Order: sequence, then structure tokens, then C-alpha cells
Amino acid sequence: MMLSVTRYFCILLPLLLSGCAGDGDAMRPWKKTIRNELAHLGARNWVVVAEAAFPVHSRRGLRVIHIDADIPDLVDGIEQVIEEKHHVKPRIYVTSEIGKVEYDYAPGVKHYRKELENALHGRETFALNNDMLMRMLQDTSRTYRVLVIKSRTALPYSSVFMEMGSGYWDAESEGHLRNAMENKNDD
Repeated sequence: MMLSVTRYFCILLPLLLSGCAGDGDAMRPWKKTIRNELAHLGARNWVVVAEAAFPVHSRRGLRVIHIDADIPDLVDGIEQVIEEKHHVKPRIYVTSEIGKVEYDYAPGVKHYRKELENALHGRETFALNNDMLMRMLQDTSRTYRVLVIKSRTALPYSSVFMEMGSGYWDAESEGHLRNAMENKNDD
């Protein structure tokens, strides 16, 4: 009897542990949606992880989905999916206003800033005025695809903007190529 229980336990334990050792997709069922959406995006496309009150534009090239999660969790999940895909690398923008929003006017903002910093895993961010980011987004959506992921985060100026670039070709590589082509034309 003891031997059969031990065998059963030895068979069952690895199965149970393998279910717990995943990348958190069970806790984030929306990651499958993010994975599918990002598979269609490339360089010059944008992803906006938007606050709940983010305005929805009626423009071609703009896709809006709603995911019932907070911005830091969504940003972390998107970072994980991007690391899996390797075909894009984001340049991340935050609003310059979010650094100035006071707790008295937006309770939870200090916690949000800390959580967002953790979700970005040390990735460099660029702070721009919200109006400038909205203009950039509007200009981009005329030619390229923009994915807006509306979250449940209800804090002003908390949206995160990601401009996708090539994951395997950076500005330094492009500059080197262009210089080499110019030098060849000079010969």
C-alpha cells in the first residue's frame, strides 16, 4: 500500500509542479491576446497601455482593446511577450505630467509610479508632454498601426506609450550601413 502511494505521488508531483512553473499565463489570461496582437506589429508601430479615461480615436490604423488589468501589470506582461518575440524592441515614453501629479489629487499615484518602475525592469524611458505624445500618436496612426490597450488604471497621465523598433537592427547598425553606402558612392 505504501509503495503504491509513493509511486502515485512520484507521478503526480511533477505534473502538479509543471502546472505551477509556467510564466504566469494562468494568472494573466490576457497575455495570449497580447501575444497575438504583437505578432502583427513591427517597427514604427505603437502600443499604448492606456488609463481608463484615455480617449478612443475613430481613426483607421488604430485598434483598441480593453483588458481588465492595471497598467504596471500590462507593461510587465508586454515586456515578457516582447522578450519572447525578439522581432521588436520598444522605445518607451511616459508623460512628463505623471511625475508631477500629487497624491492629494490622485491617491495611489506614488504606488503606481513605483509599480511601473518595477514593471519596466530598468528599461530606459523618455518623458514627454502628454499633448506631444498624443500628436505623435495621431501622426503615426495615419500610416502605421497603433494598438491601444485600455486598462482599469484610473490615474491621470498614467498611460505608457511604446514606439516599436526593430529588435534585430538598431540605429547604430543603420548609421553604419548608411555611412558605408555613402562612402561607396564617393569612390
